[in-house]
Amino acid sequence: MKPRPAPPSSTNPEPDEQIIEDLRRIYVTLQLVNLPTWLKLGLTMAQFKALVTIENKGAVTVSGLGCELSIGESAASLLVEQLVRHEYAERRTDPDDRRRVLVSVTPLGQELIAGLRHGRRQTLNDWLADLDAADAAALGQGLGALASIAAAREADLRSVGRAAESADAERAAAKADA
Repeated sequence: MKPRPAPPSSTNPEPDEQIIEDLRRIYVTLQLVNLPTWLKLGLTMAQFKALVTIENKGAVTVSGLGCELSIGESAASLLVEQLVRHEYAERRTDPDDRRRVLVSVTPLGQELIAGLRHGRRQTLNDWLADLDAADAAALGQGLGALASIAAAREADLRSVGRAAESADAERAAAKADA
């Protein structure tokens, strides 16, 4: 295993700060791995964020997408229109409520996202192969513990998102009735 480079500052950061800095460094480097592919996408970052959000939700209303991205419904609608034009997303009528339109990722959009994820996964596999057995085991144990905490927080965050989407749907229905 190659030694870890010393932090750029001369002071020794607290252990938590070092972990956060190391995670940030890994995240930034993984982004750089996909940068050439991202630049060829023909999508803005906002469009890409919308596509990933739609893919993560499975299907979402335009207002729900706007809520997830903290943007207005008209801006979300424009993003959806652009993704539909690129054939990365599609609109369909909600089978439970024909007044609502759901947006989902097309197979082409799924292929795009999967390709980007595969590039990062391959890079991580290469890096993990460079670790000795003790470091790999320690990393696995620590990341497993952190992932458990993240999973618990994810459930809470998803329930907040569902509540916000439900409130948006109620507002939209009240507006339509008015």
